[in-house]
Amino acid sequence: MEDKKGSELLPERKNDGRIHDLRVAVVGNVDSGKSTLIGVLTGGELDDGRGKARSKIFAHRHEAATGRTSCISQHIVGVRADGKFVHSNKSANTTTAAKNKAWREVVEKSDSVITLVDLAGHERYLKTTIGGLTGCYPDYAMLIIGANMGITKMTKEHLGVVLALNIPVCCVITKIDICPANVLSRTKRHLFRILRSRGAKKQPFLVKNEVDAHTCLKNQSTKITPVFMLSTVTGKGMENLETYLSGLRPRQAWDDEAKSVEFNVEETFNVTGVGVVVSGTAVHGRLVQNSTMLLGPFSDGTFKPVLARTIQRKRVPVPVCNAGESCAVAIKSVKRRETLKRNQIRRGMVLVDPSTVPTSTVSFEADVLVLQHPTTIKENYQAVIHCGIIRQTAKMVRIRHKDDSGECLRAGDKASVLFRFMVRPEFVKKGTTIIFREGTTKGVGKVTNVFNDSFKSIAQLTDVIYISVSYTHLTLPTKRIV
Repeated sequence: MEDKKGSELLPERKNDGRIHDLRVAVVGNVDSGKSTLIGVLTGGELDDGRGKARSKIFAHRHEAATGRTSCISQHIVGVRADGKFVHSNKSANTTTAAKNKAWREVVEKSDSVITLVDLAGHERYLKTTIGGLTGCYPDYAMLIIGANMGITKMTKEHLGVVLALNIPVCCVITKIDICPANVLSRTKRHLFRILRSRGAKKQPFLVKNEVDAHTCLKNQSTKITPVFMLSTVTGKGMENLETYLSGLRPRQAWDDEAKSVEFNVEETFNVTGVGVVVSGTAVHGRLVQNSTMLLGPFSDGTFKPVLARTIQRKRVPVPVCNAGESCAVAIKSVKRRETLKRNQIRRGMVLVDPSTVPTSTVSFEADVLVLQHPTTIKENYQAVIHCGIIRQTAKMVRIRHKDDSGECLRAGDKASVLFRFMVRPEFVKKGTTIIFREGTTKGVGKVTNVFNDSFKSIAQLTDVIYISVSYTHLTLPTKRIV
C-alpha cells in the first residue's frame, strides 16, 4: 500500500517527452554534513565517516583539502516510476567525458530528476550562498543541522534567507550516530523552538517512518515543516528522506510558451574546440539551437548579437531549452570581425530575444522591509543587492515612507526606496525579489519600478543640478548709492 501511495505522488513525465527537474538547495552551517549527504544520495553508497562520500562531490582541490564547499555546484539523482533512486558513482573531479556519460545514463533511466544544489556553509561565502538561493531558482530548500553542533549563527542566517524568499524548507539533523542522546534532544528542542517562533511561523513535524513522509507530501500547502533525523554512516533514517524527496513535485510554474526568450547567465567556461560556453537557467520562452540572441548588458549598457550554437542539458545535447530548465550554451559573435572573449561575460548577464529590445538600468525602485539593522539607515547608505543572479553594490538614493514619517529606516520598517547601482548597469525586471545586506544589516523587498537610465545621463543631470544650485548662492556686487 505504501509503494502505491508513493508512486501516485511521483512527478509524471510530460506529454512531450520532457521529464520534471526538481531543484533542491542544500544549506546549513559549515561541517554540518551537506556535501556528505549529497554524496550519499547521488552515489548510493554510505559514508565511511572519513569523507569518502563528500570527496566525490568537491569540484576543487582546496575543497577536498579543507572539507568545505566554497562554490555553487549541482549534482543529480534520478527517480524511477517506483520511487527508487537512480545513482551515479562518478566523482566530480573525473574526466568530462566520464561525467557526461554518467549523467546521460541517469537521465535515460529516470522518470524524473532531482538536482541537488550544494551551497557553501562558511560565513565567508555567505554571498555565494545567497546568490545560489536567488539565482538557481530552487523549488525547495533542505536545511542541514549537525546533531552534535546544534543551531549555530549561520544556521539561523540561512534559514532567515530561505524564509525571506518564501522557499518551502525541510530540516535534516545529521550525525545522530556520534551524538549523545542529551545533546541530540537539546538540538531538536532548539530547532523546534525556532521554527515555531514569530519570525518563522512553521509547524515542525518529526518524520519517523515512510508513512509520516507521505503525510508531509500530502500537506505541502500548509505550514508543516518536515524534520528528518539520520546518519549517513549507518544509514538510519535515510529511507525516510529518500521517500520524501522522490515524492516532491516542482513548485514553480514556468512560461515556456512565451514568445520572448530570457536566459540568465550564471557561469562562463572556455572549452577547447568549442569556444565560449555560458550556463544558466531559461526563465521565459524556449531557447532554440542556432538562434540569434542578444547578450548583455556589458559595462557600457549595450547588448551584442550572438549565436546560440549548441545546447547541453544535464550534459546531454538537446535542440531546445525550455523555461525552468538549466543548460549550457555554446555562443559566438554574429559579427565576423568581433571575437567574443570569456572575460567580457559575467554572472548577471542575460540572453534575450532581439524582438524584445532589452534595455539596461542603473536605478530602480523597490518596496523593502528591513529585517535587521543595529541603528538607522539614511539616504546614500550602500549595501550589496542580490536580485536574481545579480549581485552588486547599490546606494539608497531616496527613502519614502507611505505616511511621510521621515527619511530613515530602522529594523522592522517598510518603505519605498530608490536604489542606484555603483559599478555597472544591469538587466532588472519589475516584480523581482531582492535581498540587500551589509554586515549585520539585512532586508528584503520587491522591485516596483525600473528606470531606463545610465551613468552618463545621471552624471549630466547631477552637473545641471550642481550648476543651478551654485548660481542661486552667487551674490552679485551692487553699486553703492551715495
